[in-house]
Amino acid sequence: MKEKIKPVMALLSQQFYERNERNTEILSKQNRPYLVLLVEYRGLKFAIPFRSNIQHSHAYKFQGTESQRKSSGLDFSKSVLVMNDDEIGAPAHLIPAERKELLKRFRFIVEKFHTYIDDFIEGLDKEPLQPKYKMSSLTYYRDILLKSEKKD
Repeated sequence: MKEKIKPVMALLSQQFYERNERNTEILSKQNRPYLVLLVEYRGLKFAIPFRSNIQHSHAYKFQGTESQRKSSGLDFSKSVLVMNDDEIGAPAHLIPAERKELLKRFRFIVEKFHTYIDDFIEGLDKEPLQPKYKMSSLTYYRDILLKSEKKD
């Protein structure tokens, strides 16, 4: 029987923003840290931000009609790497309808994210960088991502 993995949601800490201040694609608003879903893959810890208005396909958009926001979900293109535990802030919570859907579809979401990361890394190896990846916050971590290994 497979172990049931539960989603971990948190805010990113001030230390994270200070250490990554040169990454101009990171989502941040003054005095409003973003809620993220933490996912480990390829030996790295990713923080995938929740967004209320996603206008592209590099994401998981909540499907449920109970969601209060249209086009809300997890924006894979604005994911970041968390390098130290002190970069993870306080635990956070979603609105109930979105939390219910996240719990129900968590494994599917993670698999979709893994596919995005694998495709993104493959795209990093090509010149010029494909337009669909240019605005991604993950380009900042190019060298680290290219060294990471896919594990089965």
